[in-house]
Amino acid sequence: MITSPRIVSSVLVGIAAVLQVTIVQRIEIADASPDILMLVVTSVALLGGSVAGTWYGFFGGLIMELAVGLPLGSHAMVAAIIGYWIGRWGEVLVTDDHPVPPLVAGIVGAGAMQVGYPLVAFLVDPNVHDTSGIWPESLLVAALSAPCAIPTYLGVRRLIQRVAPDVDSVRSASGVDA
Repeated sequence: MITSPRIVSSVLVGIAAVLQVTIVQRIEIADASPDILMLVVTSVALLGGSVAGTWYGFFGGLIMELAVGLPLGSHAMVAAIIGYWIGRWGEVLVTDDHPVPPLVAGIVGAGAMQVGYPLVAFLVDPNVHDTSGIWPESLLVAALSAPCAIPTYLGVRRLIQRVAPDVDSVRSASGVDA
């Protein structure tokens, strides 16, 4: 059976969003939980580039909004922006030789979502009046997500390479624009 890396990436992001909503959010340490969805989005963005990061960030954010019942747009927009910038970073850096970029990308992605979403919600939702406490929560979520960043990246990379082993670059296989 031939499966496209795009389908695998979409399924991974969808599964991560469902796991984030159903299981991971219930695992709280000091009122915070790791952001598995952003770790998968940043992994796909590092492997696929900025266009893939934007697409899968938007897709994952939209699934989160639909599953939780959030107002549509804010989460998807922030996740798309984070996916774009992490993907752009992946286009500049070689991530196959160094474990640090996936770790830093996962931390930055998880932390940026915890800061970006409340700020966008504050701007567009008249019912949100307070954004205090986002910085400590952002740092805590980033710290909780850090141990999962490299294993998530390696798992996503392995699954995409397993689907397209003959492709020279994972970026050309998982990118939307390839």
